[in-house]
Amino acid sequence: MIAVISLVVLLVSGCGAHIQCSQTELETENQLRELRGIVLELRGKMADTQKELQAVKAHNGVISEELADVKTRLAASETRMKDLVMMLNTAQEVKLTAVKNRLAATETEVMNLKKTIEKPKVAFSAGLTNSGYVVAPSRNAELNLIFTKLITNVGQAYSSTTGFFTAPVKGVYFFRFTVMDILNSRLMFIKMFKNGQQIVHLGEYDTDGHITYLSSGVTLQLEVGDVVNMRLPAGTRLYDDVGNHNIFSGFLLFAV
Repeated sequence: MIAVISLVVLLVSGCGAHIQCSQTELETENQLRELRGIVLELRGKMADTQKELQAVKAHNGVISEELADVKTRLAASETRMKDLVMMLNTAQEVKLTAVKNRLAATETEVMNLKKTIEKPKVAFSAGLTNSGYVVAPSRNAELNLIFTKLITNVGQAYSSTTGFFTAPVKGVYFFRFTVMDILNSRLMFIKMFKNGQQIVHLGEYDTDGHITYLSSGVTLQLEVGDVVNMRLPAGTRLYDDVGNHNIFSGFLLFAV
């Protein structure tokens, strides 16, 4: 562009040096003047274009700054969103844990209530006999005592035919007995057995001919099918009548 302008100026100057110019030279001069005008106009437009370009650059700079600010705010919003999501997840986990704990506690309560509702009812009491003396053989054999007079037998766990209590459920049971004899220089003994193993052995000796009682109780943990019974040692006796002086009792404390 600068070379064109210089050429135009040179041509115009050359023509001005001659007083007489041909018609062609005049036309050329006119054309050069027109070109000069065009060049000047182009210069003005170029200047305007440069100004517009500078304005666009400045505007682009503002836009870039605004875009950077938007990106910064967006990043901050994303961070805040992540924090909120994390807080929400944590809160939900805490609530879920609390719900699970309450559910577990409720299930435990339901199970305990179910056990209470379904707890087997086992209890018995029985008297020995109305026939007076019950005597064990004088030899080494012990007499299995059969308490024939049923007073209570909830759950039907005691047999008045065999004298055995048979545990219907696994659990902890309490047993108690009271026996009586009229002693006159005699020994009095009584035994309790669990599955053939001796658990209790009580004895008494008296010479005054008065009524003597022996009584005791024991708590036993039994499995299903375990048996408990009373035995009278060899050579000893008991006395009973309608007064029920001899009682064998037991009941379930709780199932396990």
